[in-house]
Amino acid sequence: MSFLSGRTTSRRRARTESGYAAILVAILTATIVLPLCAISVDVARWYLEIARVQNVADAAATAGVTWLPDDFASATTTAVEVAKDNGYPNSGNNTVKTSVGAKPTQLTVTISTRVPNQFGAAFGVPWTTVTRSATADYNGPAPMGSPCNTFGNEPAGSSPSSVDPRGPNTSVIVTPAGGASCLPNPQFWAAIAGPETLKGYGDQYMTRSCASGTDGCTNGGNDDFNPEGYFYVVRVGTAAVNQPVTLQLYDPAWVGTGDACGDAPTVTSGLPLRNNMNPYTTTDGTTRYAKATNSFCTGDVLNGGSTPIVTSFGLRKPTDTYQPDKGAPITTCVRQYPGFLQASGTPDKVSTGTLAQMKAKPSDPTQPDTNTNSGYNDALAKLFHQWVNFCTFTPDKAGDYYLQARTNVALDTSAPDGNGGYGGNTDVFTQEDDDTSVGGNGNNRFALRVKSGSTAVTGAVSIAGWQNMSIYANYSGAPQIFNLVRTIPAAQTKTLNIHFFDIGDATAPTSVTVLPPLDAKVNGTPLASFSGCTGSGVVNGSLGTTCGVSGATSGSYNGKVQTVSVPIPDTYTCNSTQSGGCWVRVQLKLDQAGDTTDTTTWSASVDGDPVRMIK
Repeated sequence: MSFLSGRTTSRRRARTESGYAAILVAILTATIVLPLCAISVDVARWYLEIARVQNVADAAATAGVTWLPDDFASATTTAVEVAKDNGYPNSGNNTVKTSVGAKPTQLTVTISTRVPNQFGAAFGVPWTTVTRSATADYNGPAPMGSPCNTFGNEPAGSSPSSVDPRGPNTSVIVTPAGGASCLPNPQFWAAIAGPETLKGYGDQYMTRSCASGTDGCTNGGNDDFNPEGYFYVVRVGTAAVNQPVTLQLYDPAWVGTGDACGDAPTVTSGLPLRNNMNPYTTTDGTTRYAKATNSFCTGDVLNGGSTPIVTSFGLRKPTDTYQPDKGAPITTCVRQYPGFLQASGTPDKVSTGTLAQMKAKPSDPTQPDTNTNSGYNDALAKLFHQWVNFCTFTPDKAGDYYLQARTNVALDTSAPDGNGGYGGNTDVFTQEDDDTSVGGNGNNRFALRVKSGSTAVTGAVSIAGWQNMSIYANYSGAPQIFNLVRTIPAAQTKTLNIHFFDIGDATAPTSVTVLPPLDAKVNGTPLASFSGCTGSGVVNGSLGTTCGVSGATSGSYNGKVQTVSVPIPDTYTCNSTQSGGCWVRVQLKLDQAGDTTDTTTWSASVDGDPVRMIK
């Protein structure tokens, strides 16, 4: 009996202990396990939200930083809009804050959001705040050629009158703050070639073909050919928002006069030059149309063939991408300008026939204006060596508007604009590829400027090349110094790479030197010159104490790319918050007496990605 009784007692103890364990498990489950499981659900949601917030902060910083260093307000607006589009508006449970980082080119975006807790609320924690930040840095692509409201030379306009109210006939330059200079005669013109022109004539990107020995050619085709042509940045500051702004072009149509206007209209006894030779030239016709290099001579030239160039321009709105061709077209700001060959004579010259087309008055200046030549061409008289109103637009926000220039779009003459051009052809915007049926030989040279009714508005707009530019220099004697590319402090420790294509077309060897911005400093001391520069192309390796090349001639540089790589010091600073600051310059200097008539293409970039995440 005692044995059986012992077994019974053991079973009862086991049942009793298992009961205790069940109770203990129940207590632990209710007080620890279930809350932990509940908390784990909330924690998983926190981690998911953290990842989402970080991604949106990264996107907002990347989009907004492209406005720096010039426009922090637009950088903030863009960042807040991107955050909103991705589910985090700056309202309610969310806050979006922006600030400038350690450099004026860095944007920090901080996003905070309150996450509701599903189970934590039962324990007195209804919300958890998640905060994440991102900092982006921006160093390109940089504007080229000008910090001013003009690009290229700015010759005088014709005297405003009731017939020609376009004006003004004086300079409209408003020099921006920051240190860069803006001159009415920087001794270069904007340039673009017809697509049938050989690349070796100086235009690297708008020409389809090239001769052997030219850099960037395969089987006679131009590897660098860009069917979309060139873009110019029309940078609009806040003072110009919602204000009418007029974009003007000087001599936008191709009229073949030769590089130095030596093939300009020939003066005869029956067709002499006169100051008041047409309604658009009332005071200076003898100088404006002279057969000589002067402030009016753009030097349009026909390089082989006999097909005149059709030059097309179109203005686009700002875009958050780094691609100007993605900007929405401003369809009221598109123009095409036909080329003008001579009425008679050899194919490569503008002969007396074209001069007759421009004469509204007979040879006797005492006769009334109504006594015109039968062959008078009003469109040609308005365009040739004249400023033309391209379009007036009202920017609805600050930022970079883009003027596209190209020569491979077929001319549409259905909508004359009254200023010698034709509007309405949206192919200028939408044609992404080449139209090989469009020809055109030679080079068209022109200038650009922006004006308004207010100095404050005019000064808030600048126009420059974007990423690369083709220019034509025609000067003699004195060294030429012009603004090349804006290089801001974000380039510290990096390398500025400048590419010169087809330099050296002068009557004497030419030296090309890269100069620091006038406002540049290193360790707080003005930077007099760059050091440590290297070359690749015709000249390779160290460039010694001179950041450039010397002795450039057409024989050695024709059709060749020369790169000058400029190390940017790690303590480099400049006036990056002012549009006139941080402009690297280039000096062209003839090594001996001579003249320069040279079409070149210039490109510049800072190595590395234009936008990079810092943290």
